Amino acid sequence: MIPLLAAAFVSYAEFTGSVDPGSGDFLVEAIRDAQDKGAEALVVRIDTPGGLLSTTRDVVQAELSAKVPIVFWVGPPGARAGSAGVFLTLAAHVAAMAPSSNMGAAHPVSLGEESKEKSTMEKKIENDTAAFVKGIAERRSRNVEWAEKAVRDSESVTASKALELKAIDLIAEDVPDLLRKIDGRKIDLGGGDYRTLHTASAEIRNFGWPVKDKVLHGLADPEIAYLIAMLGVIGVLLELFHPGTIVPGVVGGICLVIAAIAFQMLPINIGALVLILLGVGFFVTEMYVGGHGGFVAAGLVCVVIGSLLLVGHIDKSFYADADFGLGWRIVAPVGGALAVIAATLAWKFSQSARQPLNTGGFALIGEVGEVRDDSHILVAGELWKAQSPLPLTPGGRARVLAVRGLTLEVAPEDAALTKAPT
Repeated sequence: MIPLLAAAFVSYAEFTGSVDPGSGDFLVEAIRDAQDKGAEALVVRIDTPGGLLSTTRDVVQAELSAKVPIVFWVGPPGARAGSAGVFLTLAAHVAAMAPSSNMGAAHPVSLGEESKEKSTMEKKIENDTAAFVKGIAERRSRNVEWAEKAVRDSESVTASKALELKAIDLIAEDVPDLLRKIDGRKIDLGGGDYRTLHTASAEIRNFGWPVKDKVLHGLADPEIAYLIAMLGVIGVLLELFHPGTIVPGVVGGICLVIAAIAFQMLPINIGALVLILLGVGFFVTEMYVGGHGGFVAAGLVCVVIGSLLLVGHIDKSFYADADFGLGWRIVAPVGGALAVIAATLAWKFSQSARQPLNTGGFALIGEVGEVRDDSHILVAGELWKAQSPLPLTPGGRARVLAVRGLTLEVAPEDAALTKAPT
């Protein structure tokens, strides 16, 4: 009896967002899974602004050594393979793009004006990265000259131009169109191992994100990391306003720790982070010594400016497009909300500070008690030592004027309520 052949299938994974430890582990695991299960190919839809170069190297190594055909498709139309995404796309056995998508700009941009002469370290990193991308392009028989320009000159091209330059293999409108166009293509897996793709009628099996990788990838989103950090700040402010509440402080502390983990995966400007902390310090100062709003205004300016500059292209190991970071869309409402909360807490704090003490013995001020003898009075069910500038009549009633340690200063109830001199 002739055994039935297993139906051909294509493993399909979607990768959007930054290249970070979470997304890197996801892509490496997707390659391993497709290889172990005997997929015809692994098709990855990519739309990324770029990310960590160290993670990019890990994924590229997995692509170059894979024993299953890897197909990267920059899609849907309007998507991009920016900066570090260039390396991932070029390293695939088949590189494809959707119409109106773009790829390139693989050079990191520093904050501020660049000097005419780059530092020795920057030049070494650039040369190393250029050699890295040239090696990828040579291995996959793509346009080496353009690949180097993408790194050194931040050159970016559309799908049609990339096809013309032979930086990619084809243009496909969607995944079904892609599978039809690569059907019958012969793939060199290295070591004399060739594979002919049969993808036109292959089943598409989605490879989902593991929870761990999805969480890490989510934290690497600058907006999510920033919101978690600001939530932590609000929790700490609430705990300072109501010491001992516990819950706001614990939640705020947890959020700040999570934000610190997320910031390790992002190109953080330390100066901007210090500016944000200074702004938070102004908010706290307003609560204790302010009351006029000046510290809140100064804190708002520091937080907004620091937030806009917090995630920037300052790390030569982070290759991302220029728009990767925080913008007014997220900073303005968060900064405004933080200022309103800080101002409200400061106002309430100053109001409570102006209130007379009404706890412990001080709560007895104004109360009327029964005089037991000329030196003791019963107030609120408790016997206190008492002293009075006027004679006290046992069995009579007296009003508490002040508290002096464990002694109450009193006066007969029907006497003028004038506080005795101290």
